[in-house]
Amino acid sequence: MPVLKISHGGESSKMISYLLNQNEAGNRVQALGGSVAGRDGEAVEREFKATREQFGQRGGREYYHVALSFERHDLGDLAKPDGTPNHAKIRDYGEAWAKEVGIAQRYDYLVVVHGEKGHPHVHVVWNATDQDGRKYNDDNRNLDRLRDVNDRMARAHGIQRELDRVRDPHRPSDKFIRQAERGGSRYSWRLDMQDRIREAGRRAFSEGEFKARLKERGVELRIRGDKYSYSMTDRGGKHRASREGRLGESYQRVHLVEKFAQQKEQLRRDPEGYRRRLREEQAGPYSWQRDLRGRIIEALRTSKHHEAFRDALERKGVKANLGEDGLYRFSFKDPQGLVHQDVSAQRLYQSTPDRISSRLQENAERQEVAVAASVTRAAGREAGGLVTTLMRQVESATRDPHGARGTEGLPTREDLRQERPRHRGGHEDGAESW
Repeated sequence: MPVLKISHGGESSKMISYLLNQNEAGNRVQALGGSVAGRDGEAVEREFKATREQFGQRGGREYYHVALSFERHDLGDLAKPDGTPNHAKIRDYGEAWAKEVGIAQRYDYLVVVHGEKGHPHVHVVWNATDQDGRKYNDDNRNLDRLRDVNDRMARAHGIQRELDRVRDPHRPSDKFIRQAERGGSRYSWRLDMQDRIREAGRRAFSEGEFKARLKERGVELRIRGDKYSYSMTDRGGKHRASREGRLGESYQRVHLVEKFAQQKEQLRRDPEGYRRRLREEQAGPYSWQRDLRGRIIEALRTSKHHEAFRDALERKGVKANLGEDGLYRFSFKDPQGLVHQDVSAQRLYQSTPDRISSRLQENAERQEVAVAASVTRAAGREAGGLVTTLMRQVESATRDPHGARGTEGLPTREDLRQERPRHRGGHEDGAESW
């Protein structure tokens, strides 16, 4: 799924100069688009500036910039037959995105495709002041809308969406993986911190016990408001600190407090099950959120409406309820014996909690298109059969006048030549032409 990142600034000339700056190898700027394409950086900046000065919009934010980054192995139909990026199609993707979100209709904008890195990416930069003098409105709701449009377009181009990927909260970052591939096994303090927190959390029954077990492992826990903050000294002796949001959802306070209560209840009710769960988690980290998302994905693949979706989840051990707000809440028992009640879709998919309903609607529309195509093909075959029958009847009728010649088929070339009048063709030797 293309990753969307948005930024803004107070001096558009620097951003435009950066986007249009070609490197020595000549493989950086691959394609250009937008309403101001074909002009150099100074001309683009003059046009942006003229619009701002015309309406007295000086100072503050002068431009907005969005970068859409693709994964090289998942380009959908934006790739060439050999699998390499089709930069022209990626540029068209950026222009289509700008039109879909309403930027192309109101703002001067530029689309630049870069290809010098391991993954292709397209930049869209637009003037913060539109052609009517209004400033661009940027808030969290608008950012969600920009990302939703990007997700919908990516699916239309055959690019895998975020919902179809089950993110492992224990998986190291892509940056760490690339570093490990280049230099072998390298130490990551963030992975080290996650391991210590995970080990302390699986044996804790309360927040106080969790804090004590973390201290035994060299991690200090601080509670700021309703969130956790962790700090420790890494192997190199450097002090490291991280908020819960940077480590992943499995390390957030709301999830851990719930886990402590469930573990305490499981130990009281099923001591052997609790010990078995510890052994399984020691062998391989388990995430019930990842498990639940995986079951939801499997149910969505074959469901065309809400009732079918709930039935499919029921067969997978998940109970789903659709609330009046149009969002789902799920309940299920994980393989380790812990029960998770009323897990909201907003908790699983914070950016777009209504994406499940959107996916069901897409499945239904896809089925309608398939049925219409099937009806069209059937009608085409029937029409083809009628045309064939008529052609045979016409052929049979045209053979009768020539039956006197003793032939059963169509007239021969010689028969037609005898029936055609001869005329002089204008050759110098007076030869007849036919």
